[in-house]
Amino acid sequence: MLMLTGVAVAPGEALGPAIVVRLRAHDLRYRIDPDAVGPELARLAEAADQTRGQLEDIRDRTRHVLGAELAGMFDVQLLMLADPLLRERADAVIRSRHVNAEWAVLEAGEELTVRFRAVEDPYLQERHGDLTDVVGRVRGNLQRGENDASWLNQQLARFADPCVLVADDLPVSVAVQLDWRRVAAFATDAGTRTAHTAIVARSMAVPAVVGLQDATRLVPPGAMLLVDGTAGVISIDPPAAMVEATRHRLRPVAVPHTSLSGPARSADDVAIHLLANVDRPEDVAFALREGAEGLGLVRSELLLGAHAVGDVGEQQQIDAYRALLEQAGDREVTIRTFDVTPEDAGLGDPANAEPRERLGLRGVRVGLAHPELLERQLRALVRAGEGRRLRVMVPFVTSADEFVRALALLGTQAERVGRPAPPMGVMVEVPAAALDAARLARHAAFLSIGTNDLIQYTLAADRNDVRVQHLYDPTHPAVLRLLRMVVRGARRSGRRVAVCGEMASDARLLRLLIGLGLRELSMTASSLRPARETVARCSIAEAQAEVYRALYDADDRPAAADAAPAPAT
Repeated sequence: MLMLTGVAVAPGEALGPAIVVRLRAHDLRYRIDPDAVGPELARLAEAADQTRGQLEDIRDRTRHVLGAELAGMFDVQLLMLADPLLRERADAVIRSRHVNAEWAVLEAGEELTVRFRAVEDPYLQERHGDLTDVVGRVRGNLQRGENDASWLNQQLARFADPCVLVADDLPVSVAVQLDWRRVAAFATDAGTRTAHTAIVARSMAVPAVVGLQDATRLVPPGAMLLVDGTAGVISIDPPAAMVEATRHRLRPVAVPHTSLSGPARSADDVAIHLLANVDRPEDVAFALREGAEGLGLVRSELLLGAHAVGDVGEQQQIDAYRALLEQAGDREVTIRTFDVTPEDAGLGDPANAEPRERLGLRGVRVGLAHPELLERQLRALVRAGEGRRLRVMVPFVTSADEFVRALALLGTQAERVGRPAPPMGVMVEVPAAALDAARLARHAAFLSIGTNDLIQYTLAADRNDVRVQHLYDPTHPAVLRLLRMVVRGARRSGRRVAVCGEMASDARLLRLLIGLGLRELSMTASSLRPARETVARCSIAEAQAEVYRALYDADDRPAAADAAPAPAT
């Protein structure tokens, strides 16, 4: 048994066969049942026929435009496609080893490449690029040009039981569209605890371990995996006794149903309001069962699925927002406007795209640079929110001027459609916004602190970079002082203030947030019940003392009045 250790991001245990995928290369590997060999051979034959037709079409167009000599390059590729060393070998791999067609054709291509390189003929040695092109085209046709999520769901649907998904990376845009009924757990080479995909895993209560670095190389496709998302360990082909013991632990146990409603109450009977972060309408019912008083963060770009938000029409947005609001009933719902780059929105060149966490054009900056995008979304929110307890939140705000411009757009669009404008607030996730919280609160209806980004920008520690994870510290005094500053700034103008980042999902950090004066906490739905229990065991005085200890060393403690947290209302 081989054990790999990574970062524990979603608690729990799970067992299942491994399906190994390198999404960046669309490299998918898994075992198939013997009775699936025939259909798999048929898939490969269909893909090969499609590839032949494409190559013939390209050859004929090249001959017409560039002449017969250059068109001859594609005759070479057609010969390679028909070569028994490629096609028949791929068929043989499927029959003998019971693997999927994508894996088989890649392996056959690699074997043929080795043969080319072994001969001394320079012409054959130079045909490596042609072979790579042919194999890549066949694999692309096996995947039928689907987006990553649709393609992956098609593969998962081929298994009778849930699998453990082992991937190089799992972008959040793919994660939110997965059929999680078919995923027992997942493990990735990349990732950190505060990455968006980790947050999705916790909200779906799916055990997950990330930051494994070499899992896609070390885990054999089809191997039995035991994933411990609490300890951050995956075990490859564990012994039978361990498998049986785990299955015994995982058997469902009947527990009495507890109705959770209203705010949580601290040990000294102070109300703490717990809300849920959700991305899909189907997640709302679970959040409410777990005791959410409302929805504190809905990421609208994820709510709309795989579509580039710039391509989503107003009516389609209205339908999506209404579906979620209807699930929430009379609860308050806070929908964040698009936090995307121009490339995510379909407005830029993907080849020049920057990662979303970079300090570039994203969030409200995109909405103000492309007002038609933000105006369309605001009209849809105004129409969908009529008669509902909807609030709108603007992300990545760095100045009061930015927010005032967004607020003016909301007013204009509400007037245009003849409906009242919902309250608009600021998502405080940039140190500049935290430092200027008092001024922002004079314009905003509410403030909500996005701790994930606020921490990484305050400490210059990219939350997706495992090399600096030791620097990503939510309890750093600078972070806590910024949080206290936001709370005090909001209170000064009588504004509500909440946290909607991952800090609220951690028991110790939750106590610090309460000690800082926060009384509204939004988190993944699976964290709500443990959070309620944590609140019940904690008094406000104890929480404030914990903040005091975190902020000040024993020899550097000021007078009590100077150290006092923001008053709660």
